[in-house]
Amino acid sequence: MKAAFSFIRFAAFALVITAVAGFALFVRAGISHVQEEAVSGDAIVALTGGEGRVATGVSVLAQGHGARLLISGGNPEVTMDAIRAAAGAPPELFDCCVDIGIEAANTVGNAEETARWASAHGYQRLVIITSDFHMPRALLELKAAMPERELIPHGVATPPPWSSTRAARRWLQEYLKFSAVYARETVRAPLGGTA
Repeated sequence: MKAAFSFIRFAAFALVITAVAGFALFVRAGISHVQEEAVSGDAIVALTGGEGRVATGVSVLAQGHGARLLISGGNPEVTMDAIRAAAGAPPELFDCCVDIGIEAANTVGNAEETARWASAHGYQRLVIITSDFHMPRALLELKAAMPERELIPHGVATPPPWSSTRAARRWLQEYLKFSAVYARETVRAPLGGTA
């Protein structure tokens, strides 16, 4: 009985240490995707849902780091003019080079919408723009939807988890979602892509 209790206590301690280490690695990975300079790709994809994502996508497009921008997960009730004005971009840039996807309601939807768009345009190298805390999970979902394409992360900085309780909660919630997707993809890979 005493040995069983010791084992349970050790297992619980090991689980806590693993979870804390995993969270630290997750935060490090998210923050590492924030860059001052954008890397060029065939096209750019900005995933909606966080402050600064669309404006960063437009800025990266305006700098010439991709031929076209997909704003994935756009609200169908928001007009192109409203998005353009919020991003502070010239109308010509939007007229020639910006597509707004309105089908995605979550990260899985973003991945599916992006895969269809990239396939329709023949893009192979995609610059992915989303919040730093969202990037690890977004990359997993995007890679699952289009494993043949190269994904270039360009994270948008948000407050780190140690800056406030709110930030810590947001990072922790995203870590739990990431862990679930990571587990799904780990199981799916040996099964040939079917879960």
